[in-house]
Amino acid sequence: MVITVTLNPAIDKTLTIDNFTLGTVNRVSNIRYDIGGKGINVSKVLKNFNIDSISTGFLGGVWEKYFLEELKDREIETKFIHIKNTTRTNTKVVDGLNKVYTDINEAGPFIEEDELNNFINNFESLCNEEDIVVLSGGVSPSIPVDIYAKLIKAAKGKGAITILDAEGSLLEEGLKEKPDVIKPNIHELSKLMNLADESEETIIKAAQELIEKGINKVLVSLGDKGAIYITKNKVCSCSGLKVPVKSTVGAGDSMVAALVYSLINKLDEEKTLKFANASGAASVMLEGTEACTLDQVELLLEETKVLIKKLKEDI
Repeated sequence: MVITVTLNPAIDKTLTIDNFTLGTVNRVSNIRYDIGGKGINVSKVLKNFNIDSISTGFLGGVWEKYFLEELKDREIETKFIHIKNTTRTNTKVVDGLNKVYTDINEAGPFIEEDELNNFINNFESLCNEEDIVVLSGGVSPSIPVDIYAKLIKAAKGKGAITILDAEGSLLEEGLKEKPDVIKPNIHELSKLMNLADESEETIIKAAQELIEKGINKVLVSLGDKGAIYITKNKVCSCSGLKVPVKSTVGAGDSMVAALVYSLINKLDEEKTLKFANASGAASVMLEGTEACTLDQVELLLEETKVLIKKLKEDI
């Protein structure tokens, strides 16, 4: 089974405003609401990839019922912990005229100690041998920064495979428990490893340092410039695909879903990177946090050209 963890879900409210201008009255031409949060987005994409998952985390307040009904309609199993406070709303402003995309994200609700303990106990009971556990996204300020480290340790203790997609202290602490796979974007990797530059050679060396510390696979997303996938045995890179952009939200989550798909279908490094790159590109072609489909990804697969790089000792 695949388990996705979303510790700080959000309603993603997307406003389409052409020529969005600060300090003036702006007219909204379109509005949409999507259930979001990185783990939930991964579950949505996985469902479109014909892979079932259990979605867990925290939900509360006026949006809780909406989330649960939407996930039920999508036939995604849920094991969320009810909280006293209200799940947050994130606002996305899409200015298609100027190709500018603005995110306004709330911090998230306060999580009580008993609610956190209930979640940890629930999570441990869900994990089993050979499960794939996806831990992704930020957390509300009340949750300790070592939460992903604790969850990775618990999941690995049950024999599960762990994928971590986080940033800052959450990523740094999580790495201490050696997740099997991580998916930082270039900015997250640069901050984590204090990179002097963002050249391909520097990125590869930094990722290989992480692999030497016990991480099995590192997928570094480079936005519209593509991605680099590094494992113990191979280094692959690819350029970004030129596609029309409607929303940049959820592209990284689609790449994480692609990693899960690749693990389940036992794809090699080259095919994994092609699938992940195409998934990210398919996602940005959609409005809001709408989940890409397998058909949409497959249409882009042949456009991705993967280069096999030399291993570290030859760089």
